[in-house]
Amino acid sequence: MFNSNVRLGFNVFWIVLGAVLLGLSVAEILDSSVYSGMGGALMAVGILQTVRIMKYRKDPTYKEEIEIKMHDERNTFLRMKSWAWTGYIVLLAEAVGCVAAMVLGKTTAQIVLGGAVCLMLLVYFAVYFVLKRKY
Repeated sequence: MFNSNVRLGFNVFWIVLGAVLLGLSVAEILDSSVYSGMGGALMAVGILQTVRIMKYRKDPTYKEEIEIKMHDERNTFLRMKSWAWTGYIVLLAEAVGCVAAMVLGKTTAQIVLGGAVCLMLLVYFAVYFVLKRKY
């Protein structure tokens, strides 16, 4: 794991933020129960990631396993392909949802989904041109 000290700092931040949200929700300063759930989830993620970093630092076998997962060419290729497929699927689902919202007369949903499709295409073209110059 790169910068395990930085990651550890972020995990402590998530734990503290989660505790604050949970405490404010229990004290009824924040009205919605969403904040208590979010606080509990942030605390849980922070704690689990902290345990993971500690195991990474202390167990050389686990450290080697993680390093292989992070730097193996096959895994890197699979991660890139997974993101590419995810982008295609989400873009098509949003486009279909936009047309369905138009047919159903749901103007707000249509605008949001259409805007998301446009934003994704703009980001795609921008990244394409940047990568085209780089490679």
